[in-house]
Amino acid sequence: MSLDTWLLYLVAIVLIAISPGPMAMLSMSHGMHFGKRLSLATALGSVLAALCLMLASAAGLGALLAATEYGFTVLKWCGAAYLLYLGIKLLLTKPHDDGFHLARPQDKGSPKALFRQAFMVGISNPKDLLFFAALFPQFIDVTAPQGPQLAILAGSWAVVDFSFVMIYASLASLLAPKLSASNRLHWFDRTSGGVFVSLAALLAARN
Repeated sequence: MSLDTWLLYLVAIVLIAISPGPMAMLSMSHGMHFGKRLSLATALGSVLAALCLMLASAAGLGALLAATEYGFTVLKWCGAAYLLYLGIKLLLTKPHDDGFHLARPQDKGSPKALFRQAFMVGISNPKDLLFFAALFPQFIDVTAPQGPQLAILAGSWAVVDFSFVMIYASLASLLAPKLSASNRLHWFDRTSGGVFVSLAALLAARN
């Protein structure tokens, strides 16, 4: 893979990572409630989900889903259902009178729970599977060994994805005390919940 090709790919995935989406909203929610350190688990969950989808795309699953309407439909509805579940949970949050406190690892904000949520949000979107299946061929030289090229593409995506999840989480963590002091933290939760519900509806409605 030439340097020019890799730089073009890097610009493309950075622009994609900047775009708001379910993972951006989830990382902001986790950063606001659990802080930057615990949000590392969120970033790792997002990266692992992306890597799994990349491997599936490289193995031809993306092409299979594109040709099999039933399989795509099942994954689409599973993804929409999980986003709806997260949205309803956030919409039902209530304001707390005892101030803002970052969650401790032993409660609902455990690294395992945050990792699982991020992984499920990432892995349950079949659009990403088809996206990787369509994206990678644009940057692969078919005359050269494909394994090293796929490793470079996947590794670059993992670094960019991890970085932007942590950026979103860190920014949200910085805003959390100010929002809590003005008793607006629960409104962020409800706004995030509304976004998740809207994303679920869009995912379910799109062909």
